[in-house]
Amino acid sequence: MRTVSTYVMQALFDRGGLKAGFEHIRNLVIATILIAAGFEAVKRFDTIDLPGLSDPVIAGYVVAGTGCILVALNFLDGLRKLSRLRWHYALQAVLGIGYLFFSVRIVQLIIYFRSHSC
Repeated sequence: MRTVSTYVMQALFDRGGLKAGFEHIRNLVIATILIAAGFEAVKRFDTIDLPGLSDPVIAGYVVAGTGCILVALNFLDGLRKLSRLRWHYALQAVLGIGYLFFSVRIVQLIIYFRSHSC
């Protein structure tokens, strides 16, 4: 009979769980940077002077919206991968809620750091 720690170690290291976690965090950070850049463009629209860009506010909202869509797609991909695991449904629900909470906190943290930079 395997212990729980052995099973967790195999899931993380042998079956690529750790790699998948880092990929999700990387994708989340990139999408969040897009959101922060879009909102920064909306906030500072009067200082943006790019040739060919008639309305930087609309462009900022489009970039921020694209980032939001990417965050949602990343979350749905994580839920899909969690649903393929043969774990108990309660554990999958707890992991899904934890993933959602962690994702929202990362988004908030990166937007905070991006908007309050030196």
